[in-house]
Formats: sequence, C-alpha cells, structure tokens
Amino acid sequence: MNIYENVDLSLISNWKVGGKAKYLIDIENIEDYSKSLSFIKEKNIKALVIGKTSNLLFDSVDLNIALLRLGQSFFSIKKQDSNLIVGASTPCYSLARKAQQLGLSGLEHIVGIPATIGGLIYMNGGSKRKTISENIVSVTSIDNDGNIIERNREQCEFSYRKSIFQKIPDELILSVELKLSLDDSKKIRKENLQILRDRRKKFPRKQPSCGSVFISNPVNYKTVGPPGKIIEDLGLKGLKKNKAQISDIHANFIVNIGGANSNDILFLVKEINDKARLISGIELESEGLFVNKNGYLTPLHLVNIDE
Repeated sequence: MNIYENVDLSLISNWKVGGKAKYLIDIENIEDYSKSLSFIKEKNIKALVIGKTSNLLFDSVDLNIALLRLGQSFFSIKKQDSNLIVGASTPCYSLARKAQQLGLSGLEHIVGIPATIGGLIYMNGGSKRKTISENIVSVTSIDNDGNIIERNREQCEFSYRKSIFQKIPDELILSVELKLSLDDSKKIRKENLQILRDRRKKFPRKQPSCGSVFISNPVNYKTVGPPGKIIEDLGLKGLKKNKAQISDIHANFIVNIGGANSNDILFLVKEINDKARLISGIELESEGLFVNKNGYLTPLHLVNIDE
C-alpha cells in the first residue's frame, strides 16, 4: 500500500481540474484495503474509490478526503469457457481488445471508453445504446467489514446508467464475470476499429473532458434527440465560460481549453439546463458527478454553484 499526500488532482483527473486531495492510496490487495480503512478511520476523513476519473469533476479547492485507487493486481482477465472473469481496475479498451483476441463478442461498444471496468459497472456505462449490464453474470465486491459479496445481475439493480453500487458507495467492486458469445476475431477487430474511427471523428478526444456530460435519456432520445443535438439546437454549442467550453465538435462534451476550474464547468452545465427547461421544457440528467471538498458526490446538474 502506497500513501501519497497533497495530490494535485488537476494532474490525474480526466478533466485536468481539481484542487489537492489530502491523500491518495494505491491498493494492491484486500489486505491493503483493510489497512486503508483503518488509516482513514484514524484520520477521520471520507474515502472515495477512483478509477480513471472519467466521470468525476473534482472541486477546485483542496479536498479533505482520501482517494483509493486499485493497483495492477486488480488488472486481470481470465477466460472461463465463453465467459471472462475481470479485475476491477482493468481498462475497458484492454478488456475489449483481449475479448477480440479470444474471439469473444459483446464488448465492442466499450473499446473507446476511457474508464476501468469497475467504474463502468458502477455507472452501468456503455455506448452505441448498450450497457455493460447486458453481459454481466455476477459482480464481486467487499464491504467495510471485509465481507466478500457476490451479486448476480438482478441483485445489482441495473437500470440505464444506474446500479446498486451508487446506493452503497462504501463497497469496493473487486471483479466481474461477463458472459460473451463466440465469434470471428477478425470480424470483432473490424467492428472495434470502426467504433474507434467513429469516436475520433465525433468526439473532442484531444481536449480534457469527462466524456458525455449528460445521459441520453431514452424518452428524450425518441422525442427531441440525444443530448448533443438538444444542446446544439439550443444554440449553445461552442459557448465558453473562462477556460471551459461546450465543445464545438460535440455539444455533449464540456472541454477544458486550458486552466478551467470546477465552477466554470458547473456554470456551463447549469446554463444548458436553464435553457433546456425554458425552451424545451426538459431537464438533462448528467452522467458526471461532482466531488466536493468533503468527498461527497452529487450529479453535476444538481450542484448549487452558489454554495
């Protein structure tokens, strides 16, 4: 277990935004996790598990929290018939490519997602109108008392961009079993490459962001379209607040154009929803979560920036 103090979050977060976290703890095994909980209790501060931080906006002030990050020992992929047992810190792109090499189909949609599989399970993320829960057999986690818990897919209470793990943040996801289908490796590779090409064309990949800011609500999608189209139709594409910008490439991305802070980004999220309510009568729900100075999580669209 390695403990780092006063870690500059703007250097490790996907958005390149954030103050300094009191502690960052790298965990390599379950024993490390138990030790980290004792350390956190001793320091009397809140803990937050992070992966690639792709859905997190950290407050730009200093944060009195301990961030827990799973190390390389949780990066694992094991084949069991046509299923895969995957460690929680495994990056999505590594998993998708390994599945392709093994001739296992079903994970092509995650090949370009900049997240770990643990984070993807937490958010029930995915792309191409798919979610990771479609392939989940079971998820294994550990609670603060050291109890190992295995839940099947139904017990994980998955819905669109939701899971039971958002209700029980004190549990740490350890691994997942995924059910896939046998297919031709070359065919899977071709689809992976096409998805990556499409993402390069559509998304502002060279600028720091959290990926899609707002959830593509199925009801809104049918009536007024996906969030990017809604925001563009509102005339907000390209809008700036200091060094944050609603991307002029894809309007469902808010990018850091160099030195943005958390309030700049939250201002743009609020501006989008204020105008969406006024003109279209809808509210866009965010995928991204705001981490305040005490480590509490709030969906971006619900944050009061006057606090």
